[in-house]
Amino acid sequence: MIYCKRCVTPDTRPRIEFDDEGICNACRYAEQKQRINWTAKTKELKEIAKMYKSKKVKYDCIVPASGGKDSHFQAYYAKNILELNPLVVTFMPAMPTEIGNRNRRNLVEKVGVDHIAVTPNSQIHRQLCRIMFREHGNPFLPWIQGIFSSAAQIAVEKDIPLILYGENGEAEYGGTTKGKESESLDEGGVKLRVRSDRHNWIGPHNWHKYGIPKKDLIPYIEPSLEKQMQLGLRRLFMGDYVPWSNNQNLYFAMNVIGGFKLSEKRTVGTYTCGASIDDDIDEIYLWLLWVKFGFARASKSGSPDIREGKLDRKTAIELVRRYDGEFPWHVFDSVLEYLEIDEEEFWETIRRFVGDQENIARERQEALEMGIPEVKIRRRVCAWEKIDENKWRHVGTIHGEERILEVSQKRPTKISL
Repeated sequence: MIYCKRCVTPDTRPRIEFDDEGICNACRYAEQKQRINWTAKTKELKEIAKMYKSKKVKYDCIVPASGGKDSHFQAYYAKNILELNPLVVTFMPAMPTEIGNRNRRNLVEKVGVDHIAVTPNSQIHRQLCRIMFREHGNPFLPWIQGIFSSAAQIAVEKDIPLILYGENGEAEYGGTTKGKESESLDEGGVKLRVRSDRHNWIGPHNWHKYGIPKKDLIPYIEPSLEKQMQLGLRRLFMGDYVPWSNNQNLYFAMNVIGGFKLSEKRTVGTYTCGASIDDDIDEIYLWLLWVKFGFARASKSGSPDIREGKLDRKTAIELVRRYDGEFPWHVFDSVLEYLEIDEEEFWETIRRFVGDQENIARERQEALEMGIPEVKIRRRVCAWEKIDENKWRHVGTIHGEERILEVSQKRPTKISL
């Protein structure tokens, strides 16, 4: 494994790229942001917004929102800075948390916006979470797909041609370098992050192949490209026009809008208290980064914080040493109950996604057998070396300490947060 020389991102992260100096593309983008004329970019966004201000009594744009700190900023900015009449759309989480529900209500009340909460059939969503956990090691995928598709559906139904997302993750955190993915209606932007590098990914229009009736998949399926083009649907990332900062958004949600609450305790697996606290199933999804790629939640938080100047690299590495890979035992039983699986199936599934030589070779062979050209199969770097039937050694932590992954893990006698 190779780590960026400026942040703590490893080369196992999907779609990350490093230049000849060992700097990742996310850090290079952070450099570029310092040279961008943000006054001009903000003016450009305001000019675009004027094009979408309707003279009719209707909504001007949709703001997809989970209710977190970034959602607070997005909704406020759309209403008060761009002077649009936004409709905030939430795709309800699988396992909503109390603090997530409270923050979502706070957004609607304090910003003062109309809000639609799309609540999918709980039985179907549960089934999809279980399927995606088994197929991709990611039970969070149905929610990611749901918020993407439901926003587009409501846009078409209500004749709202503009969707305003938050940050452009492909630029901010390292991803494709092919240009303005946010303008694409087909395979770019958000959809690229949903599909990622999964060789066996099938889109939601084909999820009926999992035995789910097509009529039950409505919330997850986008309107046809024809309908989107008829509407002139445009998706924009605010982060392409406004200097995006997770920490400034948190400050804004707590102190400008007000009422946004942090978790009272440190989030398991990292050092923060305010990111990804809306859905308990998110805890397992983020821990699985450790299994697949050898980095986890603390690394995921640390790299942006380095780029924003909140942390120096040495401090971030120490936080990674302390917290990366910490297992979320506090939600384990409730997640098993939600997915309707037992511990044995959970850990057996985990074994198939450990980022070792055997699993990476198997996935590559599966991709070839599916007819995917070899040149399109991303080269994956091993994060783990198998040393026993149910035990792996990390091939090279950023802090130099040995880390062992055991599957299954032993339950602690006492769970503390």
